[in-house]
Amino acid sequence: MAEKDVPSNPGARHLIGRLLGAGIVGAAAIAVIVTLLQWEIRPQTDDATVRANFVGIAPQVSGHIVELHVRDNQQVHEGDLLFLIDPRPYEIALERARATLALTRKEVDGLKNGVATAVAGVSRAEAQFNHADDHLKRLEALLPQQFVTVDRVEEARTQRAATEAALRQARSERLRAEDAVGQIEGINARIAAAEAAVHAAELDLSYCKVRAPFTGRVVNMNISNGAFARAGVEVFTLVDTRTWYVVANFRETQLRRIPAGAPVDLYLQSQPGKHFRGTVVGLGWAVLPENGTSVEGLPVVQRSLDWIRLAARFPVRIKVENPDDSFHLGASAVATVRGTLRTAGQ
Repeated sequence: MAEKDVPSNPGARHLIGRLLGAGIVGAAAIAVIVTLLQWEIRPQTDDATVRANFVGIAPQVSGHIVELHVRDNQQVHEGDLLFLIDPRPYEIALERARATLALTRKEVDGLKNGVATAVAGVSRAEAQFNHADDHLKRLEALLPQQFVTVDRVEEARTQRAATEAALRQARSERLRAEDAVGQIEGINARIAAAEAAVHAAELDLSYCKVRAPFTGRVVNMNISNGAFARAGVEVFTLVDTRTWYVVANFRETQLRRIPAGAPVDLYLQSQPGKHFRGTVVGLGWAVLPENGTSVEGLPVVQRSLDWIRLAARFPVRIKVENPDDSFHLGASAVATVRGTLRTAGQ
């Protein structure tokens, strides 16, 4: 009875075969369309690397390292002491600056006393000049009546001229004494300069202790105690582990589907089964072209025919929302952008 249910007509079997073939082709076409739509709506790339900000740790003063408190790949916290430069030369410089400040203050006190003496000298010279001037005026008034001789009047004039010259000299000495003090609008320049030298010496001494500017991880460390560190020359690198990024290179045709703030699914090549969340920070606006764009101000057009024009790739910076200890600078990653902005509550 079962054998009778199987179609024995060759035409029927051919029709069923054609329907099955058409179904398979249709399913394949649908799968391709769905894949293309997914690729268009949810841009994905495995050309992505893990990034983090980092700085080179360089001392601001030179000297031998006498204490080293970190090792390579160590995690440190903001404010931790990384290493100590021999402070003795800077302690001596500070004591010298403080001694110079004390001497400067005493010197200024002496110069101020000189100003007081110069002011008193001006007062005496002014009094002598006023006395000589009044005496001359009295004698000149008596000369027409011949109550005084011409010689006495000339002697009085000579005396007044001498006191006038002495007054000018006294005033000049007062100005020199005031200039030597260095007082400018309530600030003594001599003392201020000496105090600034003390502050600079204190600052240099504080620079002997090199501390971590932020929480991070020490890398590329190749020194030990006794090494001579030069001001401004990097000793090692500190990676900022507080914030991690993934820089993903997407084709330029995909960029319109990657708005700033869009959520991103991230996977590390070393942790393929662990999902991380990210947010698009921004798109790269420039990349270096493979060929030069101009020579001596003129554009360059290559004389070649490319049958296939590859789309350029632009970097997209993605901030990682939930990083963990598996993140390493330069690690490979896979990024998939969902293409829609994350709303409140998601």
